[in-house]
Parts: sequence; structure tokens; C-alpha cells
Amino acid sequence: MGLFNDYDAWGDAISGASLRLACDAVETSMWSLDSIDLGGVVLQIATEGGGSLCYGGNTQAGLLLFVPLTRAHEQVVNGESLDNESLFVIPRGADFRICVRRRAHAWCSIHLPAGVMEPLNSQTESHRIASRRGAVPRLTRIVTKIAATLLSLPADTAAHSAAGRALVDAAAACLSGPAPSRDPRGRPRLNRAEIIRRAMAVIEASQTMPTATELARHVGVTERTLLRTFQDTYGVPPKKYLMLRELHHIRRMLRAGATHDATVTDVLSRYGIWDFGRFAARYRRQFGELPSETVRRVRA
Repeated sequence: MGLFNDYDAWGDAISGASLRLACDAVETSMWSLDSIDLGGVVLQIATEGGGSLCYGGNTQAGLLLFVPLTRAHEQVVNGESLDNESLFVIPRGADFRICVRRRAHAWCSIHLPAGVMEPLNSQTESHRIASRRGAVPRLTRIVTKIAATLLSLPADTAAHSAAGRALVDAAAACLSGPAPSRDPRGRPRLNRAEIIRRAMAVIEASQTMPTATELARHVGVTERTLLRTFQDTYGVPPKKYLMLRELHHIRRMLRAGATHDATVTDVLSRYGIWDFGRFAARYRRQFGELPSETVRRVRA
């Protein structure tokens, strides 16, 4: 089992998707990630030690399924809550938004290669699917059995291929005949997916983190629309999301700079932080240590 006591290192180990992650809160200081190749079907099983706000895209040549293993009702995808009878379908090239507020939880992802369930792969948007009763619980039981049986065995055995076929069959039972669920609420002029897409592009292109007002202006929506979109998608206002992204980005910069003798002041100054004491307090609340302690751990 791949165990991590660092959220960013755990996020870097996830394969098959480009991710922008922010930890919402830590409940337990341990994350895990396991990956099993089942004859071309790749199963990832993960536990997260706290809440998570995720924006990502499927980078694989095939379909990606996201299935909650615990706290299903608290896992929100594209602004819609999952449950024990639903899962999240991400076609190749599609982006997605996943949010769990402040709670440790577990999930799995299943990569189905190109050619498997091709009609779903031809879709362009990620979406929640409500499956017929009992199909998703059966799928999660198979996932649990595969993990218990095959994680300790050498890779690429006949058992792996057989388990992959069983997983595909169980996934097909979840996906047969459903349509994407519909959100009954009214939508802004730009749909939520496009607003989040534009917001992430602005954040990625900015040298320093924009304010919520700047973000709304660049996205082309009102601040009220941006607020509603982030609340629906991530359960937090854009100001909170931007703060979390900033904290994680600067933590990465501190860890990278520590190997080149950069000081905390150097890193914060380059990123436009001038109120060092206030920033250090926010950083400590999020990560349980001061910026200087992060640097010392890397250099130890």
C-alpha cells in the first residue's frame, strides 16, 4: 500500500488525470493510494485524510469512472451529490470537479481502455449517473475483493485479467441505459462547467493568485454568479478556494526552494506576500506547521 503523510505527494501519485488539488481540512494525517493493472483495466483505490477540492481532466485514452467507497453522500461531483447508487463518468478529454468538505473519505477510479463502452466515450462532458438499485454496491464489493486478493500478488497474472473482466462487467451493469442526471435548478448564462473551466485557466495563467473580483471580471461573470458557481461546485466561496490554492502553491514553492537554499522570505516575497505573520498563521492552520518548519523538514 502506498501511504503518504503529505497531501501534495499523495496528489502527485494519482495517475490518469491532470489535477489541481486543494485540501479543505485534515481529519487524519494519512492518505493512501494503490493502483492495480487488471489486464488493461486500471483500478486506483484511495483514502484521503481530509476534505478535498479537485479540478481535473481525464488524460487517458479511455473512460474514467469515479466511485465513492465511503461517505458517498458527501462527495459532490460537478455540483451534484453522489450516493450509494450513483457514480461519476468522465469521458476521455473531459474535465471534472469533485468536492468533499472537511471529512476523511475513500474512493476508487476505474480506467476502462478505449473501445470499452465506446458510446459513453463519445460524450464530451463528465456527468453523474444514477444506476439501477444494487449495481453500484455490487461494483464496490468487487473492488474491495480485488484489493484484498491481488494487492499482495505479483502483477500480470491470469487472476488479474479475470478480475479485470469481472470489474468491466460490474461497471457495465452500473452504466447500462442511464442518462446523465439533470440539475433542476436554474443555471447562469454560462453553465457551471464553463465558468469553472475559465476560472481555472485564469488561475493557471496568473503569476500571483487573483482576487475573487478579478477572477469574476476575467471569467466574464458577475461576482454573485461566480460565488454561486463555486458554492454549488466546491461548497466554498471563490475567496476561500483561492486562498487554499495559494497555500498549496506556496507550500510547493517552499519545498522546492529549500533544496536551493531559498529562504521563506525569498519565496513569499516572490509570490507577493508581504504580511508574513498573517500568512504564517493561515499556513499553520492549514498544514499544522509554520513555513519555516516546512523548509527545515525538507533540508533535514
